[in-house]
Amino acid sequence: MEPNFRPVQPLHYATIAGWLDSAAATQRWAGPGVPFPLPPPRFAQALELEARPGWVLLGERDDCLGFGQNWLTDAGTAHLGRILVSPLMRGRGLGRSLMQALGAEALRSPGVRRLTLRVYCDNAPALTLYRDLGFQPVEATSTPDLLFMQRADG
Repeated sequence: MEPNFRPVQPLHYATIAGWLDSAAATQRWAGPGVPFPLPPPRFAQALELEARPGWVLLGERDDCLGFGQNWLTDAGTAHLGRILVSPLMRGRGLGRSLMQALGAEALRSPGVRRLTLRVYCDNAPALTLYRDLGFQPVEATSTPDLLFMQRADG
């Protein structure tokens, strides 16, 4: 199966929101101010999709397998965030596919040469993946709970 990477569409909102099983999980993934449950009609506004484009990883039958966003933060820097893989599909390499596609998309923006992200320190699978993809911790902008990571390209 070769997943497809496409801009998120309203038909995906309910699926993605359905991956979140609690207010705590929603806040951890999306930050404060994003409601749980996240109603599909509020999805685009709550996640600021106009300013922070959302992308989906789709399977063979156009089923939504993963979601992430990227946005410009500083000159030459794009931030990757709200990265999520369907709970039923974890452990199959889809996180890697999603991150590779999301990073490549962000690097298409003119002048972008650095990617950043934040990850909870207790999220061992994500930490391992991000390190494997070349992201390095930036201790000065990290907290005891949240690690800030970056990768320079080119």
